[in-house]
Amino acid sequence: MSDYLDIATSLHTNSLTLFVGTGFSKYITNGKAPSWLELLVDCARAIDKNDKLLNQLFNSNSSGEIKEAIYDLTICAQILESEFLRKRRSIKEEISNIIRKNINEKTIDKDKLSHLQSFFQEHPNINIVTTNYDTIFSDYIIPITSRIVIEGSIIPRINSGQNIYHIHGCVNKPESIILTINDYYNFQNSNNYFSRKFFTLLQETTVAILGYSLGDFNLNSILNEVKNSKNESFRRTEIYYVTKDSISDVIEKFYSMTYGIKVIQNTDTHTFFDLIERKYDKAKGLIDSVEDLKDVIAGTHYYTDEFLKLKLSLTNILLQASSLGIDSRDMSFLKTLIFLLKKKRQFTRENNAWTQYEHLADWLIEIASIITIKGSEFEKDFCEIAKYSLSNASKEWYKGYSWHAWQAWRSRWHEMKLENQIMVEDIIETNSWPSCSEIPAILD
Repeated sequence: MSDYLDIATSLHTNSLTLFVGTGFSKYITNGKAPSWLELLVDCARAIDKNDKLLNQLFNSNSSGEIKEAIYDLTICAQILESEFLRKRRSIKEEISNIIRKNINEKTIDKDKLSHLQSFFQEHPNINIVTTNYDTIFSDYIIPITSRIVIEGSIIPRINSGQNIYHIHGCVNKPESIILTINDYYNFQNSNNYFSRKFFTLLQETTVAILGYSLGDFNLNSILNEVKNSKNESFRRTEIYYVTKDSISDVIEKFYSMTYGIKVIQNTDTHTFFDLIERKYDKAKGLIDSVEDLKDVIAGTHYYTDEFLKLKLSLTNILLQASSLGIDSRDMSFLKTLIFLLKKKRQFTRENNAWTQYEHLADWLIEIASIITIKGSEFEKDFCEIAKYSLSNASKEWYKGYSWHAWQAWRSRWHEMKLENQIMVEDIIETNSWPSCSEIPAILD
C-alpha cells in the first residue's frame, strides 16, 4: 500500500500525471471502445466490401474472427491510407466516425463514469496525457473544466482550465491523428513546444500508466524516448504501470531495469482510484505538516519518521532545496542528506520493511547523481551506507535480500556522477559478497 501513499502524495502536491491508453476507454465503455487493431479492421471493411484487402493485412481464426495484423499496425495503416486516398476519402475521417459510433452516451457505463467524475472533481490538478483519439475525458469525465491540447494548439472550451494532452491527435481534429508509420516517424522526430511539454511531464512528475498492454507499441516507443531524453533535475519521475492482470517476474524485471517502471498488478481501474482516495487524507497530512528545509538544516525542526518512510520524501526535500537556491555543495545541506540516509537505513531494520531497502538504494543513487561525494568529507559515511545497501540486495528472489534494491543499483547506475560510480565500483570490487546476491553483476 506504500505505492498508493506515494501516488496520493504526488496527487496532493499537484505532481501526478495519468498516461492513459485504450484499455481505459474500454473500461468505461465495457469493451465497446475499439482497439487500434479493431479500428484498422473496420477501416479495411469500409474501403473494400469484398474483404480482399482485409485478408491481405490481417490473420483470422477458424471462426473468421480477426486475431492479429500480418504486418506492423503502423504499416497496415499506411497501406490503408493509400487505399482511402485512391478513392478520394480520408482514413482519419473514417477513424473519427468509427470512434464516435462506438463511444457515446449510450455506450458509456454510467456508474463507472460517476465514480471517475467524483474523483476528478475532488482532484482537478491532475495532468492527463493520452494516446487515445476519443474525447471521453473532455466530453464526459471533466466536461466543464477541461480543454483539449493537440499539437500545441488548444481547442477552446467554455470555462476551460484542465489540459488534456492528446499526443496522437483526437477526433475533434481528424487531421491531427497519428496513425501511419510516417505519422509516427514525424511525431518521434518533432521538437515543438508540445512534444517538449509532454516529455517534461513524463520526466518530472509521478506517472501512472493506465489502459496499456506492456507490449503496446505506443507505450514502448514513448518510454524509450523518455529514457533517451532524460534530463538532470532535482525532481525525478516515478513511473507506475497499473494492470488488472498478473505480470510474470521476467517481464516485471525487464520494465524495471529498462525504464525504471514499478508494476502494480491485479488492480482494475476502479480499485486503483479507490485506493488512492483512501490514502489521500494521510498523504495530505504528511505533506502539509512537513517542516521547512531551512529549519531542518538549522536543527530547529525535524522531519517525522512517517514522512521519511515515503519514497518521494527525498524528492520533496530536493525540490525545496532547488526552490530555495541551496547549492549542492552546501555543507549544512550535505550533512542533512547524510542524516536522512542514516534514518532510511534505520527504517530497513524494522519488521516488514522491504520497501525501505529499495528506497535506500534509490536515495543513494539519487544523491550520487547530483552531488560529487567522492573526495568529500562525507565519502566515508556515504560509502558505509552504500555498502550496507548492497549487502542486503540480490539479483534473484532470496529470503533476506531485496531484489528491488539490486534492480535500482543495476538500472540506475549510469545516472550517478562518474566519480561516484568509480567510488561505488571500488566498494563492490574490494569486498566479499554472498554468491547468491550477484553484486558484481551490477557492474556488467
